Amino acid sequence: MERYAQLSPIIFGSGSIRVVGEEVKNLGCTKVMLVSDETISKLDAYKNCKKSLIDQGMEIVPFNKVVADPPDYMINQGGELAKAEKIDGIVALGGGSVMDAAKAINVLVNNPLPVNQYLGNPVYNPGVPVVVIPTTAGTGSEVTIMGVITDTVNHIKSAVLCPATLGVLDPEVTIDVPPSVTAYTGMDAFAHAAEAITTKFPNPKSEVLALEAIKKVSSYLPIAVSDGKNIKAREELLLASNFAGMAFNDALVHLGHAISHTAGAAFHKAHGIVCALALPEVMKYSASARADKVQLIGAAMGVSFAGDESSEEIGEKVAEAIRQLIKKIGIPSVNELGLSKEEFTGLASKVMEDVCYQYVPRELSLEEVTGILEAIYENY
Repeated sequence: MERYAQLSPIIFGSGSIRVVGEEVKNLGCTKVMLVSDETISKLDAYKNCKKSLIDQGMEIVPFNKVVADPPDYMINQGGELAKAEKIDGIVALGGGSVMDAAKAINVLVNNPLPVNQYLGNPVYNPGVPVVVIPTTAGTGSEVTIMGVITDTVNHIKSAVLCPATLGVLDPEVTIDVPPSVTAYTGMDAFAHAAEAITTKFPNPKSEVLALEAIKKVSSYLPIAVSDGKNIKAREELLLASNFAGMAFNDALVHLGHAISHTAGAAFHKAHGIVCALALPEVMKYSASARADKVQLIGAAMGVSFAGDESSEEIGEKVAEAIRQLIKKIGIPSVNELGLSKEEFTGLASKVMEDVCYQYVPRELSLEEVTGILEAIYENY
């Protein structure tokens, strides 16, 4: 096992889920809420995690009600349970929704409900230690401050600001993830990286991490989609997700995520799928402001450049490489998601209201955003 530190310390390596109980005990916890979803709660990884906690004398309060795009009212249910049981720690086992839900529940442990008052608000009483174990390689939530939830009052996605205390990355936990989920969560990591490089406020640390994440996703995502038991591919994708999480936690993401958040809130489509579909056109747009950065993304994917390409040509080259990648791993089109062109392009004004839109590298008009949505629909 290897350790390294950033916003949240990380334990990485096959079998590392077996040390969760010891690590939680070292954090001073005796009664923990085990946050997951119904599917994960039936897997061996959940049993192994639970056993590790019990073996260290932990009392466990299960909360397996997490759903995709976790809604505020579900977070409030978890918060009420946490308060009633007087927990002193939280362990989250699952994908991005589970990890985000655990962070949001933690905000409520020592603060009054509802969770909506803490969306985007860093002022609250600290909660308890939170240990997260990702079962998918995509969100990087173990190293970000955000816990994304659905605000059903305003019909938008928003976030609490609450980092995890410790992340445990065990590639063995991810081998049962089905090909479709592997594909779209992997492209979520790619989107984090690509948008972090081309954001309004880039930085060199994020760029280094993001480029490495792009290399890993480009090389290993097709392998993991075709052979989920390939432990090397699973290891590399977990690291890619982790690196991309660190990258965008500092630099933030922009238009692609604004589109995905908006489509997710309106139509409940998988976040990573919409991120993947948006990427080609978002990179074409980004090239108009950050052509040199988009070229770096292409080079990390293995795209060759002669050196005399225009910004438009750079954008199109990279966009086509991304289209080929997402076709290879089976990402469905917007039409195949069951959305009409009118429904999808009708999101334009809401996209511009999403918090991630604030970090676009070049300001856009409503007509331009509509045009990008049209291109996403028509060009894939």
